[in-house]
Amino acid sequence: MVCVNRHSSPEKIGTIVESVLSERGYLIICKELSVLRAWPSIVGEALRDIAECTRVDKGVLYVRVVSAPWRQEIVFMKQQLLSKIRRETGCTTIKDIVFY
Repeated sequence: MVCVNRHSSPEKIGTIVESVLSERGYLIICKELSVLRAWPSIVGEALRDIAECTRVDKGVLYVRVVSAPWRQEIVFMKQQLLSKIRRETGCTTIKDIVFY
């Protein structure tokens, strides 16, 4: 619960919401869902029509790829994509990407 002290400055609403989500165990889920929404900007124009992020389960991001040759190509980008996910979304719980 958030208490307001008359002598302290007010907290930003984003900080309060993040605190409540964290206390209730939803912050990780929200961060992981932010990756799904940010996927097109993470992969960029060249890959957003080729690789579709479909779900996150237990720290694994599942990405559907349009063809086997593209899947082979994008597998080589896995570490780069994981780094970009962390940098752009702040989500540190995604540890692997499965391309299918």
